[in-house]
Amino acid sequence: MAGNGRTRFCLFIIALLVIGGSMGGCWDKKEAEDLGYVRATALNSAPDGKVHLLAQVPNPATLGGAGTARITPGASQDAKAYRNFEAEGSTVFEAIRQLALQAPRRLFWAQNTLVIFSEGLTRQGIAPHLDFFERSMEIRRRLNHVLVTPNDPRVLLDVPAPHETIPAGRIERIIDQEQQTSRFAIVTLSAFLRMLSTEGQDAYCGVVRVRNNPARPALVQQANAPEPTLTIELSGAAAFRGDRFAGYLTERETQGLQWARNEIRGGFVTVPSPSGSGRVTLDILRGKGRMIPAIQDGRLLVTIEITGVVAELAQAEAPLDLTRPEVLHTLDHALAREIEQEVIAAANKSQDLGADVLGVGAAFHRKFPREWREMKDNWPEIFPTVEITARAEATIHRTGFIQKGITIKD
Repeated sequence: MAGNGRTRFCLFIIALLVIGGSMGGCWDKKEAEDLGYVRATALNSAPDGKVHLLAQVPNPATLGGAGTARITPGASQDAKAYRNFEAEGSTVFEAIRQLALQAPRRLFWAQNTLVIFSEGLTRQGIAPHLDFFERSMEIRRRLNHVLVTPNDPRVLLDVPAPHETIPAGRIERIIDQEQQTSRFAIVTLSAFLRMLSTEGQDAYCGVVRVRNNPARPALVQQANAPEPTLTIELSGAAAFRGDRFAGYLTERETQGLQWARNEIRGGFVTVPSPSGSGRVTLDILRGKGRMIPAIQDGRLLVTIEITGVVAELAQAEAPLDLTRPEVLHTLDHALAREIEQEVIAAANKSQDLGADVLGVGAAFHRKFPREWREMKDNWPEIFPTVEITARAEATIHRTGFIQKGITIKD
């Protein structure tokens, strides 16, 4: 009987622990319908040294079953499928707490995918604002992409998105498509923070702009024309010197940067045609880049070597006889020379800006740690004097179904 009593007592205690554990796990549970899921966060400068924060949140009340906007219950007109909440604060977190006075739901940052800085704010320095994004438990650093815009973020995140319910979703889709090209810098928050903390490496990120929509007719009779006046474009890169904006890289310079950093994702290169007329566009399939630093007679030298480049012929403006080996050899050579010029263009721009986005200093740090200790304090002054050269090898493996091209009769 005593044993049965002890058994019942133990079972009673276990039951209490199970019940208590299940109740304790629910006390701070966040219900999905009580949360406002932030999709994009934008920061801009504000008066008196404050930061202006914008959080874009989808408005589920306006979405129909097919994902289209409908009239919000009780409203007299169509409502947007999103809401941009705005607030100012001395810090990012203070601004977020100010947003709580406006948002009907608790704002939740785990679904945030875009961190957008205005150019004006980056010129002042963004280090004080990055701490929140690094420290927050809700921010997923590998999911978020860092962007700089020369425009007002309030305008950028209010550009109509004809094929997406919210502007943030449109930017996300464009980034997904940019995996096919290297003329736009795709940089996650994790990579951006890592570059900022790496010796001999300046940070860079992608650029998003608002521009006039070329698809909109010049003369539009209806106010609600199918094509909006403005559109969003992602291209190039923004270079930083420390935590401050240094300048922009063009699309061509950005692709050269990706070659140098072994981050090429694909893309295209256009070269003169071997036929002597027109141009040939080549689709990059893959390639590898590495940086080889050297010190000779007190001179700092860097060779950026691009190897394993494979491309296919995408278009030729004039007929080409691809059955002739010398034609393919000429194209291989032209492709390699153009890649070298793209790399040098990126190197020249980074040296002009004084922003070591290529990571030249980091390469010296790895190979010459003792010498680096002597030069690192003066690296901003030394970097523009480094002699940078490029060497590339390329092969065209695919030429499509057409071997000789189309000859148009007179």
